Amino acid sequence: MATRVRFVVALLSLACCSTTVAGQFSASFWETWGYYIQLASTKPIDWNATIGLRDSGQVQESCYDQSVQLQTDMTTGQSYAIQMLDSSGKLNPTALFEGGYDDFGSFKGCRDRVKYAPDIPADMKPMYCILGWSGIAPELTGGAQSFTQGLCVPNTCGDLEVALLANTGLLGTKPMPSWTVVGILCHREEVYASFDTGAYVALSFIAIILLMLLIGTLFEFIINVCYTEEKVKSITKSKTGRFFLSFSVYSNTKKVFNTYQPPGQLPALHGIRVISTLWIIYGHTDFFADNTLTTNKRQKDEWFSQWWFFIRGSMDMAVDTFLLLSALLVSYLFMKQLKKNGGSFTGKDLLLHYLHRYWRLTPVYAFLIMIFACLMMYMGTGPVWASPANFATGSVNACQTWMWTNLLYINNWFNGEQECFGWSWYLGVDMQLYVIAPGLLVLLYKKPKLGVGLVTFFLVISMFLTGILYHFLVNVDRQAYYATVYKYTFTRMGPYMVGLLMGYILFTTDRKVPNTRSTKALMLLGWFGATAVAILFVGAPGWIGSPFSVIGQPAWRAFDRTMFSCAVAWVVFACCVGYGGIITEFLSWSGWVPLSRLTYTAYLVHPIIMHVYTMSLKTPLFYSATNWWFYFIAYSFMAFLCGFVASIMVEFPFFGLEKLIFPQRRGRDSSKASNNVTNEAHDNQALELGETSQPVDDRAAKSNGQMAITNDENDKIPGQANGQWSVSISANQETFDQKL
Repeated sequence: MATRVRFVVALLSLACCSTTVAGQFSASFWETWGYYIQLASTKPIDWNATIGLRDSGQVQESCYDQSVQLQTDMTTGQSYAIQMLDSSGKLNPTALFEGGYDDFGSFKGCRDRVKYAPDIPADMKPMYCILGWSGIAPELTGGAQSFTQGLCVPNTCGDLEVALLANTGLLGTKPMPSWTVVGILCHREEVYASFDTGAYVALSFIAIILLMLLIGTLFEFIINVCYTEEKVKSITKSKTGRFFLSFSVYSNTKKVFNTYQPPGQLPALHGIRVISTLWIIYGHTDFFADNTLTTNKRQKDEWFSQWWFFIRGSMDMAVDTFLLLSALLVSYLFMKQLKKNGGSFTGKDLLLHYLHRYWRLTPVYAFLIMIFACLMMYMGTGPVWASPANFATGSVNACQTWMWTNLLYINNWFNGEQECFGWSWYLGVDMQLYVIAPGLLVLLYKKPKLGVGLVTFFLVISMFLTGILYHFLVNVDRQAYYATVYKYTFTRMGPYMVGLLMGYILFTTDRKVPNTRSTKALMLLGWFGATAVAILFVGAPGWIGSPFSVIGQPAWRAFDRTMFSCAVAWVVFACCVGYGGIITEFLSWSGWVPLSRLTYTAYLVHPIIMHVYTMSLKTPLFYSATNWWFYFIAYSFMAFLCGFVASIMVEFPFFGLEKLIFPQRRGRDSSKASNNVTNEAHDNQALELGETSQPVDDRAAKSNGQMAITNDENDKIPGQANGQWSVSISANQETFDQKL
């Protein structure tokens, strides 16, 4: 009876008091308003527990008083209080059996709407909190361990106080009487109201880079407009001219989009590189969309039954493709260099070998780490933004301690579960293998049998250690596959060794095979074998289910990556020697070339894009195959777009500066004409990481495969400056962070 009286009084007050609700409203509006008032009036609140929290000091007076006032104002129909109740999540059981364990309420309504209500008390400031409730029945399908609820509460309460009062039912609507709060994150505007020191430093660096880009672009425009062609050539050959032109947006953009592929390239690798990058992005589309953000978790968990699941299930194989291509190109180029130097390789050569590569990889890598670590937290807002439970938040915090391991390329041996720029573990593996590669390659060149034997030994050791560690640490001790096996150099060097051998084979055969009937038969047999291996090791994990699943078998894990890399190596070999047919035509399409130049930066930046999007979601995602494919397309577009920006801002300018800082390495001829920025056609000859205009001394052997393969004196083509032309391949710094 008392509840009905309050309800009638509230309606009368709303009708008569213009400060509460103004204007004329429909009967449906009053029905809705009355529903909220009744909802507030019938909330099961444990007042004894609430008063006990205040009396014991666990809840401060200010928090308690405003929480009680909010509850009272809800029952009397105050508009601000009704809006706060409306902005809070309310368990109204829907699709729990499908995995719908999230009710975020309205983040924007709480943060941006309530404070403008005409009747809100002067000292009442709304604050949005996200709570995790434990107590979901294990019988419910989906496997979630907690229910996520959004609450709009007074900002005088601390996180712990909100949790305590929510447990009593005073704040919001408690989902179930037996449930308890197990996690909470309250969003306070003052936390990110201003930039910290790190953000100002990052913004200062960005401003300096943008200024240099403006100066470099204007410099190129002015000299081309105001000076004669001879004068332009003179300026562009000077160190000052080359310095400023390194930052020219116009020239660097032309280099990115130049699709010219000179003779002598291995153009098929452009397609392999781009497809592998897209494969990674598709896999991460699912990985970075955490299950707690999915309204139909049950359906999502069952997507492995769809025929195309192997694309997602085996996406980490792309990492082995990049390791293979990286080693193949390092091997081939190194052999060419040794041949030109008569087999000589000095300590100075080794030092330059390392310095050139470090310079090529690190500037844009460090730039993106800086943006991630210093600016990530300011890129958005949302119910789960900056939550300590987010993978991104842990990674950002880890950068405060572990960033130095990334810049030394040893990060795959550190950090445990909290890694700075966690998906860059691959760069550590690749750099460490690059460090040992010269010794193996010199041995291969001078003592081929011993070299082949040693490389094969490392390959076998890698497979053996992978199987042993997987058996004892993952299968027996139940430790995480990622933390114990996945990211370590000695378990990932199998594909790299395959690449070293393939590069050596291409060098010794000069990319030629006899044109005989037996050769054609063997090549056809090789294609059948490579196809069968690829299908087996990519598709089998998804197609072969329990009790015959091979995914958890140590023997399978020991061989799968190396065998798959052998299949890819065969595709590369067949395309290089002229037996690729339509596959070569497809992979060599000129449209791949611009994208292939951006694969390194696209890989580095795409997880940042995914983090920003998923953390800023204001409502959970609905999983469907169609939605996920559209997310993949959007992520891919944004990854290459942002990768282009990063390349223009940092990567390509530092390519140009490399020519001014480091001396040319022995065995690398330079093209005199390539310094002339006014003639882009002829200096598309050294395409490391897709750079189209640079002298051959730029052709640093990046172990991510971003390097140019230059023909020796016997391979000269008339009309090419110094007989130089190149193989442009960028095996892209791919890093797969999936932790199985």
